[in-house]
Amino acid sequence: MYLISLFIIGAFVGSFLNVCIHRMPREESIVFPGSHCPHCNHRLGVIDLIPIIGYFLIRGTCGYCQAAVSFRYPLVETISGGVFVASALAFPPLTSSFAFAFSLIFLSLLIVIFFVDLEHQVIPSVASYLGVAVGLLFNLSGGLNLFLSALIGAGLGFFILYLIGSVGKMLFKKDAMGEGDLYLGAMLGAAFGWRGLWLALFLAYLLAAIVALVLLGFGKVKMGDYVPFGPALAAGGVITLFFGQKILVWYLGMFL
Repeated sequence: MYLISLFIIGAFVGSFLNVCIHRMPREESIVFPGSHCPHCNHRLGVIDLIPIIGYFLIRGTCGYCQAAVSFRYPLVETISGGVFVASALAFPPLTSSFAFAFSLIFLSLLIVIFFVDLEHQVIPSVASYLGVAVGLLFNLSGGLNLFLSALIGAGLGFFILYLIGSVGKMLFKKDAMGEGDLYLGAMLGAAFGWRGLWLALFLAYLLAAIVALVLLGFGKVKMGDYVPFGPALAAGGVITLFFGQKILVWYLGMFL
């Protein structure tokens, strides 16, 4: 029941994340007005606001104007519920309360960044700024050394992606890295420190390369097309959060 309750709470948080995903790139308030259909602006009813189940009860359409409702809504709510459960298993609240709280905030921000960049090819700066602040605060609780590592990591994350983007622009004569990616790199560095940052970036580029090859293979993109990098950075951050230490131990174990 404990994990089920966490999943339900996470799904409701996912409903709020959906609001952020829809409104942030449009520079709208995430608080006012209340939840409404983006097509007809009708205020949503109780059934419409039930996470996950509500989408299927209304059969994926607005009950007021019959406009289609994106499947992204129940997907984000399900992912958010899963994030709450996974965080509780990885960082038990009773023994690692601060790490648990950090993981929930950090992962929620990554969910927003992932879907906004995927849909609009832009990363909301406010989400990255908040992520940097949360990462620095979390590492500050672990002592001066961790905080300094996080501070260096934030600067390094920004600089590495800026450097890659600058080189890419010189080679391809067009922007190769969005400004939002730089702040997301800083967010990852603030969360994992300068050591963990390298793993997060390596995983991000590995995932981006795999996805790009698959899209090219299926003809979904062509050489030279822009593919948002934010989702890959976010995915690299998620993997590093949950499995980073195990990956590093495994990797170092091959050489020691």
